[in-house]
Amino acid sequence: MTAHSDETMHVWRYAEGRTVEAGTAPVPTPGADEVAVAPSAWGLNNGDLRAEPGGIAGFEFAGTISAVGEGVDPALVGTRVMGLTGGAFADVVVAHRRHVVAIPEGLTDEAAASLTTAVMTEQGALNAADVKEGDTVLITGATSGIGLMGIRLAKLRGAALVIATTRSEERKGILLDAGADLAVAGDYVDQVLEATGGEGVDIVLDHVGGEALGRAVDAARSGGLVLSVGRLAGDEGVVNLMTLARRHVTLRSVSYGFSDPEIIGEILDTLSDRVLPAFADGTLTPAIDSVHSFADAPGAFARLASGDGAGKVVLTR
Repeated sequence: MTAHSDETMHVWRYAEGRTVEAGTAPVPTPGADEVAVAPSAWGLNNGDLRAEPGGIAGFEFAGTISAVGEGVDPALVGTRVMGLTGGAFADVVVAHRRHVVAIPEGLTDEAAASLTTAVMTEQGALNAADVKEGDTVLITGATSGIGLMGIRLAKLRGAALVIATTRSEERKGILLDAGADLAVAGDYVDQVLEATGGEGVDIVLDHVGGEALGRAVDAARSGGLVLSVGRLAGDEGVVNLMTLARRHVTLRSVSYGFSDPEIIGEILDTLSDRVLPAFADGTLTPAIDSVHSFADAPGAFARLASGDGAGKVVLTR
């Protein structure tokens, strides 16, 4: 359990109407296996729009370690890190040491804050799906910051064909700019089958769910995999079980929460060798929709809630 000091800090709390309101909270101090970070940038996520009012908002940040708890190397103080923790929209945040990763030279805090959730989620999904060189991959709901990251990381792994979906023809260019080989809008199944010679793709990373889940199964090849990563259309998916059986498709769902530090920690451990260096040297570029001042968090939430963005909405000092 993290202890608190008598000092207070500025925070943003979730409020009614998918926005935030200013508040204060005690300054936290790190407990065992924890680090305290002074953030200079924060990333917004679709999950922020579904949170219950009252709690400190946000869970994605980048900044500098200001203190460490028992069991953490004191030499880490002063290290620039990107990470994940609940209640991140604050002057000081505390996170488990496994939930932060060093920011490589050449990557700004704003860029780093836009990456953590998307990179962790899509890297975890690609690991779970065992995406490898030569695979064909479909990414649904791909104009979100997480979906755009999926395109980039699938191509980095050497996927032979990456198809990405969007709701509108006007947004297809966003997907192509992110590296998709083919961008499709609307009911995508026939277009995916045409692009794969009638076979379907090896792997679907589905970020939509809901009633659209069945289309993801229809677009997978016989013996393929549909991995439910996001639930933009709702937590309950609709799928024809006979279609699933007839096409010999495996359906799996993943989610990455804060309950077990090792789950996120193991994924973050896989980023340092290839993924983060690719962003640092410009091989990959972050998908940032807009940058807002920390004082304008309500404006940032309005941008996210509009659904018009392409990539991550970021707060900065």
